[in-house]
Amino acid sequence: MHLNKSAEYTQRSVLEWLQLADTGVVALPTFQRSYVWKSERIAEYLCALFEDRPTGIFLTLETPEKLPFDARGLNQVDADPSKARELLLDGQQRLTSLWSVLLGKAAARFYVRVEDLSKRDMKVSLVEYHTKNSRKGKRLLEPSEAFKENLIPMDVLFDEEREESQVPDRDPDEPGKIWEWCKQAIGNKKGARKLENAIKNRLREPLLRSRDLHYCSLPPTTDPSVAINIFVETNKSSATIKTFDIVVALAQERHGENLRDRIKKLRVKHPVLQYYFEGDEQKWIPDIGDWVLKIACLRSRKENSSVHGMPPKETHYWAALDLLLGGDSESNQRSAIDELEDDLILTLTTVSQYGCSTHAMIPGWPSMHVLAALQQDLRAVVKPAWRGAANKLIAVYLWRSFLTDRYERQANDRLYRDFLGLRKCLDQVRDLGEYAVDCLPPVFDDKEHPVPSEIDLAKFDNPVPWIGGSGRLGRAIIAITTRSAIDWVSGDRLSTESVRSLKSKGELDNHHVFPRAVLKGEFEKNQIDNGLNGVILSKPANKALASKAPDAYLCKILEQSQGLTIDELRRRVESHFVPFDVLMSNKRIRSRYRQFISERAKLIAKEIARLVDLGN
Repeated sequence: MHLNKSAEYTQRSVLEWLQLADTGVVALPTFQRSYVWKSERIAEYLCALFEDRPTGIFLTLETPEKLPFDARGLNQVDADPSKARELLLDGQQRLTSLWSVLLGKAAARFYVRVEDLSKRDMKVSLVEYHTKNSRKGKRLLEPSEAFKENLIPMDVLFDEEREESQVPDRDPDEPGKIWEWCKQAIGNKKGARKLENAIKNRLREPLLRSRDLHYCSLPPTTDPSVAINIFVETNKSSATIKTFDIVVALAQERHGENLRDRIKKLRVKHPVLQYYFEGDEQKWIPDIGDWVLKIACLRSRKENSSVHGMPPKETHYWAALDLLLGGDSESNQRSAIDELEDDLILTLTTVSQYGCSTHAMIPGWPSMHVLAALQQDLRAVVKPAWRGAANKLIAVYLWRSFLTDRYERQANDRLYRDFLGLRKCLDQVRDLGEYAVDCLPPVFDDKEHPVPSEIDLAKFDNPVPWIGGSGRLGRAIIAITTRSAIDWVSGDRLSTESVRSLKSKGELDNHHVFPRAVLKGEFEKNQIDNGLNGVILSKPANKALASKAPDAYLCKILEQSQGLTIDELRRRVESHFVPFDVLMSNKRIRSRYRQFISERAKLIAKEIARLVDLGN
C-alpha cells in the first residue's frame, strides 16, 4: 500500500514543538513505547542542542478528523481528540525530555552551566542535573546559590517564553520568570537587567527560537497500517525499545487490539496484580505484557499441528500474538486472551498459597509461566480424586523450581521442556488417574537438579542469600517459613492477606533473628546476612527486637504482652521453623549463632523433603 501524498520534510523551532506538545496538538499514539530516558541521557541530548549538533529527525502523522489510533499526551494522560493534529511516531524520547525539562516536570532539575556568568557571553560548557530532594538540589533552588556556580535553571527559559506567547499585548517591562530569577540571583536591579538580557539574547534565543528540529510529516491520507509499519521499521534498531512495544504496534495493526489499554484495565479489575507488578505503569505494563506473551507462546498450537506451544522467546512473540488474538478459547465463549488473563490471575492466587504473597517473595518467574500455561490442562482433570494427584504434581513442581538451579541457565528452553513433560503427565492423569514416572520432566531429576540438603543450608562459607534480596534460595526459604507463620508480638497469623496489608502500609520487615548489632565483630557481613537468620515480621515486632540478643528480646516480649505465656511465645517462634530453645540458651553468642544456623537448617531441610515428596 502506498502513501496517497508525498511525505513532507520540514522543521520547527524548539519553542514551537514545546508549545504544540504542551497544548496537545502533538500527541502520542498509545502503542508508543514507554518513556525510558534517564537524566544522564537527557543531559547529553540537551548538550547536543546547545552545541548545534545533529540530533535526528522526528516522524509525525498528520491526523484526519477522526484519530486513526488512540492517543495520549506527553504527560501520559489521554489526549483530547479535538486538539490532536499530529501523532508522533518517532522522537518520543527526545520531545518528552525537552517538554519535561523546560516545563519543570522532570524528576531532576536541569541547569545550563556557562563558563562565566559575569562576562555575559553565555558560552555553555555543559548541562547538569540535580534531584530536587538532594542536598545540592535543594541549595540550588536559591537563585543566588546557582548564580555562584554559573548555573541557570532550564525551566526558567521556557516558562518565560510561554508567558510572552500566551499574552500578546504583554508589557515588555512586566517582570517575568527570567527577570525574577535574575533579580534574586544578583540582588540589584542594574545587574539583574544585564543578566536578564544576556540570558534572553544569548541563551534562550538560540535554544528556543533559532534552534530548529527537523521532522518528516506523513499526510493524513496515510493508511493506518502503513503508519504502523513505518513505526515498526523505524524502531526495530533502537537499543532502548522493548520487544513488547513493537508487539503492541503489531496488535494494533493486525487485530485492532490496544494491548496497553487492555493490561491497564486488567490491573484495575484484579488488584492482586499490584502486589506482583509495582511501580510506574510504564514499567509494569510491559512487564505484564511480557508475561502474557510468554504464556501465549507455550499455549499456542498452530492449525493441523501436533506440536503444542513454542519456547517463550521473543522471536516467537509475533506468531503467538496472532494465534492468541485470532483464536477462540477452549469453551468458545470467551476469546483466547480473556481466558489467558483469567489463568494469570489464577496462577498468582495459587502461588500465594505457597508463601509467595508479593513479588519480593517469589523465588523465580519461569515456573509462573509454566503454571499459567497449564491451567487448561488442569481443568481437564475432572474427577476429584484424580484432580488431587494433578495438584500434588504441580505443587512439587513449584517447590522444585523454587529450590533448584533448573532455571538459572537457558530458562526459556528448559521451562518449555518441563512444560511439555508436565502436560504429558497431566494428560495421563486426566485419562488414567496417574502418570508414568518416566514422563516426569528434568526439573524432577534429583541428580541433575538436587534440592538443598541440611548440609547445604548450614554452610557458613557459602550461606543462603538474605531473604530481603533477589537470591532465589533466600526467597524460597522465606516462602517455606512464612506459609503458616505467626507474628511474634501481635500473635496474628501472617496470611497472604495480612502480609499484603502490612506491605501496603509499609509495615512489613525482614528481621534478623540474631540482630546485626549482636553479631557484629563476631562474624562476617555475609554470615550475618545469612538467609537462615531472617524471618518476616511486622514493623512493630521488628522494632521491639532490634539490637538485643534473642533471649533478651524474647523476655521483653513476655514482659510487655499481657497474658502471653512462654508456651504461646514458643509456638509463635517455632511457626517460622526457628529453634526456640537455642534462642533462649545462655551460651556465648558466637557458639549460639552457629548452633542456631545448624538447627534451623535441619528443620527447614526436613520441611523441604516433605514438600518435594511426590508420594506424600
